[in-house]
Amino acid sequence: MIRKFAFITLALATGFASAAQILPSKSFSTNANDIYTYSFDQAQTGSYILDFTFSFDGKVQNNDFLGVWFGNAGVAKNYEGPNFGFKANCNEQGTCTDDLFVRTQGTGGHFIAGSDLKEGETYHLFAHLYKSTANGFYDRFDLWLNPTATEMQTLTGADASATEKSSLKSFDTIGIRTANVDNGLTLNVNPAEVPEPGSVALMGLALAGLGFIRRKRA
Repeated sequence: MIRKFAFITLALATGFASAAQILPSKSFSTNANDIYTYSFDQAQTGSYILDFTFSFDGKVQNNDFLGVWFGNAGVAKNYEGPNFGFKANCNEQGTCTDDLFVRTQGTGGHFIAGSDLKEGETYHLFAHLYKSTANGFYDRFDLWLNPTATEMQTLTGADASATEKSSLKSFDTIGIRTANVDNGLTLNVNPAEVPEPGSVALMGLALAGLGFIRRKRA
């Protein structure tokens, strides 16, 4: 089966999918490792698609950061598990490039080449976290910037991919971390205007908000 988590409860085909609200649209202008968290009632072991739009207001400086992470409650630095999002890479002249990253652990990661984000523009981020072996550790994390309907339907053509083994076999928390956000900068996560794909594999991916989608094979 496929179970979907989205901003707004969304009824999908009976027996194939369900949806539940976990997070409304939000804007962030302060910093915290867990500025938002959502806790599941039990450990999760399946593969997930995460889907939202991102924009910002104000001047970006080097290392301004917003990341969506997977982890477990009560674990120190759980935000250092698989995560992806925005990390401004700016030089002394204020020119920024390769601003979007994905990683399965720690710091650093894999960046989308040429992802020079601009104030006032909206960007569609689409990510897929999964395992290369069913009972193993999470070790695959793919990220798309402004994906096509075909890419979302087939989960191909990722713009950046992380293949390092994480420390997670399961997780019970999804969170958002912000860092270095100051001087009037506001980071926004908002509904993804996603066309309804025809594929049963995505089971109606159209979202009305920042979507956290769990794909589980039964």
